[in-house]
Amino acid sequence: MLFSEYYGIEIAGDEPWFDPLLTLDTRLYVDPFLIFQNEFGPFVGAHEELTAFYQSAYELVAEAGTVKTPHFWNKAIRILRTPEVAELCLGVTAEGTRGAGAAAGKAKAIASSIYKAVQFGITNPKHFETIQLFEKGIAEDTISDAVGNILRHRFAAYTKSVCDDVGVPTVSAPHIRGRYNVDNERWEQIICDAPMNPFGTNQQVFLCPKEYLRPMPSLNPDSFWGYCYDQGTEELRTELGEEIARNVNKDLILEKALQDFDSVEEFVKHLEAVGGAPYDLEKDPKGLVKWYYATRQFVADNPRTFDFKTEGDFLAFIDEMIATFKNYVENQGGWDLIHNDDGKPKSEAACQRLFLGIVRHYCKANNIDISPEVNVGRGPVDFKLSRGIEFRALIEMKLANNSKFWGGLKKQLPKYLEADEVKAGRFLIVAFNENDVMRLSKIYEQIAEVAVETGYSITHEVVDAVWKPPSASKL
Repeated sequence: MLFSEYYGIEIAGDEPWFDPLLTLDTRLYVDPFLIFQNEFGPFVGAHEELTAFYQSAYELVAEAGTVKTPHFWNKAIRILRTPEVAELCLGVTAEGTRGAGAAAGKAKAIASSIYKAVQFGITNPKHFETIQLFEKGIAEDTISDAVGNILRHRFAAYTKSVCDDVGVPTVSAPHIRGRYNVDNERWEQIICDAPMNPFGTNQQVFLCPKEYLRPMPSLNPDSFWGYCYDQGTEELRTELGEEIARNVNKDLILEKALQDFDSVEEFVKHLEAVGGAPYDLEKDPKGLVKWYYATRQFVADNPRTFDFKTEGDFLAFIDEMIATFKNYVENQGGWDLIHNDDGKPKSEAACQRLFLGIVRHYCKANNIDISPEVNVGRGPVDFKLSRGIEFRALIEMKLANNSKFWGGLKKQLPKYLEADEVKAGRFLIVAFNENDVMRLSKIYEQIAEVAVETGYSITHEVVDAVWKPPSASKL
């Protein structure tokens, strides 16, 4: 359910604030670079506050030195622990909005990156996001979580102003790590006024300006590498080749950043000159938001209830849900939601969200628990469906053009079933073109082989998601 739905706010579409889902995190992140280039309202001075926080951390790491003196090193790690700000309802949490965030491991990775930066003589970072370029394990969620923690009081103030305008009630709640005191080098408790999330446990909701949101920070390893390649020598481009250049691994990017810090500084100046852009919520090229509105309407127009008595009834329900999704994509316009305007397919994650949007409403109506991206001990399976302990099944979704497609069928799904002690699995395949379909010519034989070898009940379904451009008359 959306924030606006629960609180009865009529949405026009031009609101400056993002309308979050209260029950499921949206895979968008707060980009500090976008805050840097457009401070307004409660966010005036926000970039300076971010810089001051990280300068404090840099100084502690510098004092720790090469021997990493425990007092300073451990203190740096403690202040760098910035867990997920669940109140923002953003990120990658599969079920609900309470993810693990940046725990001790991520804090250590950040501290290690800062240590490497200090070796370059950096003690006053203008854009702390450069830490992504020096150490593995620092991703978009880590950067966003850090911003959310440091600027928590600003997001709370922004939320209070929006709620006052639209008539949403707020309540006061304490936040132990609410604000960082640079002078005392410690986190302090604050009281925030914000609305409550009825689907959380004593959890408030913070709203975020739309223009601060992106699927990844403007300053990120891939964009850094793209800059280096475009601005690099002809020898570099010839040596790497187009394929390697555009699909370079993180190790090579880190190596480049550590060996040539001048390039990092030039890239930052370039980005400041050209600016960054927030995510286009209207076009939604990654399929992060529109799926909810479309599937909500479809399910409302097509209510269904089921009577469960046996495991067979449960599996029949799952197969019916898969068939409903297939019909929605192939015959009800769902294919459009997993393509961009130019006809190019969206990601596997976009297809998964569309499936979730269709199925989770039916699951809720029939007392079925559906959990996306559940770690079953061998990694995250795409979907786990259950009713109690006796009725359980796993669904793995793959694009037919995925390089790991056959591995998903022959290795991933059987391992997930084994780890979770589940006997029934479904392999859902999305095909975008004829080449995808041709790749599946032996799928029936392969499914049968896997089922026989493993002893599990594994079936598959192929969804034809070919793009159907509008007719000349509609244009």
